[in-house]
Amino acid sequence: MKLEYLVKKVNKHFECDIKTNSRERDIVMARGAFFWLAKHVSKKSVKKIGEAVGRDHASVVYGLRNFNDWLRFDEFFKSEFESLKIQILSDFKSEKLTPESMLYKYNNLVIENDILRNEIKKLKRI
Repeated sequence: MKLEYLVKKVNKHFECDIKTNSRERDIVMARGAFFWLAKHVSKKSVKKIGEAVGRDHASVVYGLRNFNDWLRFDEFFKSEFESLKIQILSDFKSEKLTPESMLYKYNNLVIENDILRNEIKKLKRI
């Protein structure tokens, strides 16, 4: 699924522009919804997902890390996100997993895990 398609869907659903350089709560949460959707329906890396909205990979990691808390504490946002998620996933056609595609996905997860572990080690040193 193309990231630009997801950006347009999220912008329209939340009535904002997630590409703007803003830290307003509504925009940050909408951007988090985009990060979650992009991570779960595309094969893109967190770097590519961030670049789609003018952010770096750390912003994506932050958004994904806090996303469940946003859903848990904001019932309105949760219902809006669930509505959007159903709409997006109904458009999403699942592909048949081959051994090669499963290995590709596994290797990507291993690499992302290593990157995140290194970032955590760096943060612990500070």
